Amino acid sequence: MSDVTHEPAVSEWPYLIDADDVEGKPLRLSISPDEDQKAQLVNRLNILGIESLEADLSLKREQGNMVIHVEGHIKAQLKQSCVVTLEPLDTQVDETFEAWFADPDQAVTLAKAKHDRLTKTGGAEVPVLDERDDPEAIIDGQIDLGELVTQHLSLAINPYPHAEGVHYEYGDDEPKKVPEEFKNNPFAALKDWKSKLED
Repeated sequence: MSDVTHEPAVSEWPYLIDADDVEGKPLRLSISPDEDQKAQLVNRLNILGIESLEADLSLKREQGNMVIHVEGHIKAQLKQSCVVTLEPLDTQVDETFEAWFADPDQAVTLAKAKHDRLTKTGGAEVPVLDERDDPEAIIDGQIDLGELVTQHLSLAINPYPHAEGVHYEYGDDEPKKVPEEFKNNPFAALKDWKSKLED
């Protein structure tokens, strides 16, 4: 008997669905956090604000009714800080993702069983499992779709947003504007450099 216990994560945006409600026919949902949940997500994601956030989800059972496949599409309008000027920026997320869930006491894929056996014997190089072969655990018969979307949103957010035309040079304390002539000609910056060498 395994000593591993699966504790439900504390979620700023819980949206629980019973795994038993997911069958062979796709279950389609559109979910959005309320204003209080948005405020909590802002803190977790370390951004300035969430103007809008919606996820379209499709859940379907596969592999002999043991594994649940989730397909999602996230659309979000966010407020972030420019990493150069610290001014507020409007940014967007438009991403798709996939996830797989299974009850760990009932479903183990063939690839997962082989992986575990290789790990115990240590004889061969252990391959990295594809996500579909190592599904997330269904906890207490439920899947938290809000937490799932939050995790994928955090991966999709631009970690270094900056205003258009602004860049930062090492050692500078002030933001720089990219000269207009450089925007359309990536070799323009070499012109002065070449003339200095000739001198």
